Formats: sequence, structure tokens, C-alpha cells
Amino acid sequence: MNLQNRIAVVTGASSGIGLCLSETLLEKGAVVYGLCRREPTLSHESFRWIRTDLSLAGDISHAFRSIREGALQIDLLVNNAGSGLFGNIDTLTPEAWAAVIGVNLTAAFLCTREVVPQMKLQRSGTIVNVASVAGKRGFKGGTAYCASKFGLNGFSEALMEELREYGIRVCAINPGSTDTAFFDRAGISSPKRMDPNQIARIIVQTVELPDDILVDQIVVRPL
Repeated sequence: MNLQNRIAVVTGASSGIGLCLSETLLEKGAVVYGLCRREPTLSHESFRWIRTDLSLAGDISHAFRSIREGALQIDLLVNNAGSGLFGNIDTLTPEAWAAVIGVNLTAAFLCTREVVPQMKLQRSGTIVNVASVAGKRGFKGGTAYCASKFGLNGFSEALMEELREYGIRVCAINPGSTDTAFFDRAGISSPKRMDPNQIARIIVQTVELPDDILVDQIVVRPL
């Protein structure tokens, strides 16, 4: 996909991978809609921020209605928003479980439902789901987070098979430890962390592949 003048939607665009990705897409000439609660520290004529609480279905619907008012089609959706809450299963409340699953998995489902009908009509489009190596292997204290990311990988794989006949590409990227505030808040200790700008570049390079090339899954770890 040539990203010049393409319409991209990035969830969780206020920081970390989402912010870096938005910046990289703008450098490539895309028009970027950032869906997040906090306003990104990003000033660009082709960037539009829509305040969105991705745990709320109504906010997601409102955001995509606003996008459709200003854009004829959406060419790229990156479900990047993530939430983590960690602890032993007997201390994890049902409310906390639902919150993690809601942002990490249900929001991706809801956002994808918003873009798929038009992508089917135009017979093109790319959907990238930012999962995690925690969606490949569980770790102590990560029941909710790992369940959400395993679920996102399963969602991506099934969605890829469902949409490829319409010319729509679906890819899941699974980063390992990345140098973002998320890992600090999560209390995860890792001696090596990847630069989120590098993850953003990997996503963009994947999106820029010829439209008849499908990369369905990527795992990226620090060396």
C-alpha cells in the first residue's frame, strides 16, 4: 500500500507505539485519525484527534461516525490500544478482568466492525492488531493480560481467513518488551527493551508491502 493520502485510524495514539506509529504514518503522507482519551503531543495538519474512551462502545461508534463525515474510506486500521492490570488470580476482581479484556480485545472487535463493510466494498484495506509475546506464552500474574492478547491473536487469525477473499489484509504483530510507559506501570522488569519507533517502522513496512502480499503474523523480540 502506498500510504500517500491514505486514511489511517490508530487507537491508543497518545503515547508509546501508537504515538510513534502516528508520526511515522504522517511522515509517509497519510492522514491519521488518533483515537484515545488523552490528546497526543502531536501537531500536524494531517492529524485528527478524536477523544475516545475505548472501553466504551458508544465512544467508538461516535468516533467512527466522525471519521466517516470527513473521509470517504478508511484504508488502514491499527488496533493498538492496550491496558494491563497484573496480579494473582485470587486478587483480580471481575471488574478489573472485564476492563483489560474490554480495551485489549473487545475494542479491537468493535473498531474492526466499523471499517470492514466499507473495506469489503472497496475490496482493499489493511487491519493491524498489536498483540504481544504475552499472547504467545503466559507469565505469572498475567492471567487477564495474557488472555486478552491470546484472544487478539486468535481474533486476528480467524479474521484474516474471513477477509482475505475481499482483498483485505489482516496482520497481528507481537512485540516483546518495549520501552514505553506501559511496562513501567505494569511493573514488568526487563533488562532489554525495544524502541517503540522501531516497532512503528516494522508495522509501516508491513503495510507498505504490495497489496497482494499478506503477512499474517509477526513476532518481534529484543536481541
